[in-house]
Amino acid sequence: MPESRQVDLKEGMQQTPLAGRYQIIRTLGAGGFGQTYVAEDLQQPQRNRCVVKQLQPASRDPKFLQVARRLFETEAKTLRRLGQHEGIPRLLDFFEAEEEFYLVQELIDGTPLSLEFKQSDRLTEAAAIELLREILEILQFVHKHHVIHRDIKPENIIRRRSDGKPVLIDFGAVKEINTQLATGQATTLTVGIGTQGYTPHEQLVGKPRYNSDLYALGMTIIYGLTGRLPADLLEHPQTAEAIWQDQTTISAGLKVLLSKMVRYSFYYRYQTAEDVLKDLDRLDSLAHEAITLHNGTLPWLESPEPLPRRLLKGLRHTAIASLASLSLILGIRQIGGFQPLELKFYDWLVQQQSRLVPDTRLLVVEITEADLRQLQRSTPSDQTIAQAINILQQHRPRTIGLDLHREIPQPPGHENLLKALQADNTIAITKIGNDPAETIPPPMAIPPERVGFNDFPVDADGVIRRNLLFASESDDPAAPVLYSFALRLALQYLKKEDIEPQAQPDQPDYMQLGAAVFYPLRSRSGGYQTVDDKGYQILLDYRTPAAVAPQLSLTQILNQDFEPSWVQDKAVLIGMTASSAKDLFYTPYSAIQSETVQMPGVIVHAQMVSQILSAAQGDRPLTRYWPEWAEILWIGGWTITAAALAGWLRHLWLLGTAGVGLVVVITGTSWWLFSQQVWLPVAAPVGAMLLAGGLMIVYRAYQKSSPPLSTMLVQPTLPYQDSHLTD
Repeated sequence: MPESRQVDLKEGMQQTPLAGRYQIIRTLGAGGFGQTYVAEDLQQPQRNRCVVKQLQPASRDPKFLQVARRLFETEAKTLRRLGQHEGIPRLLDFFEAEEEFYLVQELIDGTPLSLEFKQSDRLTEAAAIELLREILEILQFVHKHHVIHRDIKPENIIRRRSDGKPVLIDFGAVKEINTQLATGQATTLTVGIGTQGYTPHEQLVGKPRYNSDLYALGMTIIYGLTGRLPADLLEHPQTAEAIWQDQTTISAGLKVLLSKMVRYSFYYRYQTAEDVLKDLDRLDSLAHEAITLHNGTLPWLESPEPLPRRLLKGLRHTAIASLASLSLILGIRQIGGFQPLELKFYDWLVQQQSRLVPDTRLLVVEITEADLRQLQRSTPSDQTIAQAINILQQHRPRTIGLDLHREIPQPPGHENLLKALQADNTIAITKIGNDPAETIPPPMAIPPERVGFNDFPVDADGVIRRNLLFASESDDPAAPVLYSFALRLALQYLKKEDIEPQAQPDQPDYMQLGAAVFYPLRSRSGGYQTVDDKGYQILLDYRTPAAVAPQLSLTQILNQDFEPSWVQDKAVLIGMTASSAKDLFYTPYSAIQSETVQMPGVIVHAQMVSQILSAAQGDRPLTRYWPEWAEILWIGGWTITAAALAGWLRHLWLLGTAGVGLVVVITGTSWWLFSQQVWLPVAAPVGAMLLAGGLMIVYRAYQKSSPPLSTMLVQPTLPYQDSHLTD
């Protein structure tokens, strides 16, 4: 086509939008078969800019155009598929106008590597590896679609300004469209497309292979590392391969990898991008293999650091990261920083445990809202309670516990209530409180051995997770020891079986009751770190979130509407379940319940009685905790494991997978141990694991990047510089 025709066409384009849509702004480049322009898409609200490539057939013959049209559409569809990758410009449109063909592609706003290499210092090894990995991943996608780029060079790789990622432009397939449009037919022998210095010999003779792109990419990275254009490098007289290794200080492993990428013969070159990526993750061993294979005949290949020394260095770095992480985590743990998370995870563990059937050793007589409406009182009278106790006593229960304060008479019938409470198997309550003003005494004339406190130890988040067995009204060692309401009931029940509390032979300060030793909970047991451990506490093992025992209402007892077997030989608890009594508490189950979020106090006491009876009779072991030194080893072990993995694994996705796997293992192990009644911390080892792994990753990045890659991304950039789709 005459040159004057092209000039006239360009001028016309600037005035009349192409296809009524694309307004030409300026020319990017021109070639023998067409031109490339920057245009605005008038149909987009923001008038987005794009690249328009004009392809001009060599003939207007109808048969020629029919063949050319088919070739154009086939290659355009290929470019559209490739544009699905974020590292390749999207093909926005393609069309035919006035017997000429047009491709419309996304305009990449950024700086070509050719300009970046000129403006900045040489690539660091870390930056080169990162760039190499990113472009290899793009080539994986391209080759998977059976396309060979055929013109990889710094000018055709643009560093996108928005995210600093490389974008691969100017596919050689577009140049081949031009060639085929010029001849009107496709050939099995492709034209020799490429750029001197970046193009391997097999591509120059028209027989490109997938690893021809690997050669071009290798030469691009070598240019960035050495600062010398490929055409300026010396060639080996026998192998015709570029000599560049003595002009950079990168590691031996990376030299081996790049040398294999740019071998003269494609037979000895890497065959796929996947092969290069695999070796990129094992550069150290790659260097050792090369030394062994060539027996020291490669003068540029320096022997890497001996393996024992490298292992020792790796162990030292792992130890430093582990120790630093463990020290920080233990410090945070010491002040209770992980306790809220540990307790949330504890609640989840409780929720996952199997629910047990109601405890038939117990009976709960509940005072419901319906009972109070029938009595027309906010609390039953002393006469009503005395009547209920007397009815229950007719059926010979082992013990009866009254979870109602009766230090103030509730007439009528106070004398009758005191008389009913004189029975040897009845237990009354008192309240210790946090100070003397909160103390509530038991009913008068009830001996101390039949009184138990009904105080609950409540955690900072309002949840009851602990069972307080013994307490005292003051810190004075001589102060009398008080028993809990639940413990009094359990001991009264077990008396018939000759089970009584005694000192554990090896540890006299610990109580042994029947088959169980009640190891006291300390301030640093399990996930606790700053809990008040005064008195004698154990972890409360809830039997079930619902009916812990058979239940009867007060009205049913008064009407004697029940089977006597429900009472005979049972531990009976009488207490309020009516919400108006405000005797309600949060439990580990509260977070997953939508209606009965809080549990009545008498039901919590029943949970505690059931736990003590089950432990003493050998039905259900108590929850145990590891000693402090064992928990530190537990946390430290996961810290070292995470640091070692972070120092060994190179791929980010492998690190992420390993991290998730460690979290799953820690969580799963803790869950299994909890099912065996052992409570271990979870948040602390997970935190230590993440911190140790993060420190190792940061150290590796610091060690390998000087300066870091980020300094390259802030180099001043010129207005859009792009050989986008140019010949």
